[in-house]
Amino acid sequence: MGRTVGNIYALTLNFISLAVCSYGLYDSFFSERVLPPQLFEAGQWQFWTNWSLTVTIAVLALGVVAHATKSQYLFRLKNNIHPIGLAMETVVTIVYWPLRLFFLALLIKDDAPKMELPISTDLSVHLMPVVGLIVDYLAFMPNWTFKRSSAFGVCCIITTSYWFWLHYIIDLEKGAGFPYEFLNHPSAYFRLTIFALVGLIGLSSAFLWPKVHAWVAGKEKEK
Repeated sequence: MGRTVGNIYALTLNFISLAVCSYGLYDSFFSERVLPPQLFEAGQWQFWTNWSLTVTIAVLALGVVAHATKSQYLFRLKNNIHPIGLAMETVVTIVYWPLRLFFLALLIKDDAPKMELPISTDLSVHLMPVVGLIVDYLAFMPNWTFKRSSAFGVCCIITTSYWFWLHYIIDLEKGAGFPYEFLNHPSAYFRLTIFALVGLIGLSSAFLWPKVHAWVAGKEKEK
């Protein structure tokens, strides 16, 4: 499998993934579903999922243009942003799906209006992004090259920024709540611990995926 710019299979994967993810983001913002009262004022940008999906769409769009035009510059740019997207989407997958399937009350309030996503939107937002990025990385990209200190720094910046962003747009004094029910704990230290764990998941994935990539690439060379 070619890991160079201009690969038609990589172009096809990036295009399909981009179309599906873009549909998911569009439906999240412009559907007729209404957020519960405690989430309504903060809007869609309070959700980590929408931020990670936006980064993923940027990565995939760069991939489409890079492969279509055979631009080495765009290919390198896309490959440099890709680790951020995959780390954020790994967090989404690890946090969302176990809660969604087994502990729904930790995602949304029991007495909140049902925000059931259509299965097409749910998969487009919470599954296709990570699948598309993983397949692209393992099959069509060279391995990531970044310093561990850089990964740690970026992880801290993203996690900290999301913390302050939520506290900026959510007015707790007026009865608003955090977008995920497990964050609605009276202790700020508890929430800080949750954020630290989320950051650790993202950082760990940034270190784990290159090892998986090296193993896959090694298997390819054995053939």
